[in-house]
Amino acid sequence: MGQDTIQAIREAEQKADQIEQQAQAESASILAEARSRAKDEMDQMLARARADSRQALQQARQRADETLAQAAAAAESEIQALQQSASAKKGEAIRMILSELI
Repeated sequence: MGQDTIQAIREAEQKADQIEQQAQAESASILAEARSRAKDEMDQMLARARADSRQALQQARQRADETLAQAAAAAESEIQALQQSASAKKGEAIRMILSELI
């Protein structure tokens, strides 16, 4: 009976070792899978952030181009108004100079 008990203990220890080894292997596998998923999610998040950043930059450039075009149009309009004003005053200035000379 003592021999049977010792044998049963040895078998139980072996089974416990096998269970422990299986648990370690399963744990390593789960950890590797978790790391892989985390890396995939991080890559996806980075890709989305880069895409969002590119889109925001493109929109900012578009707004800047529109603002620049509006400013150029306003400046051109002001230049034309100043040229017309100067042209109108040119004749008057010539008359004033001539009247001073005469």
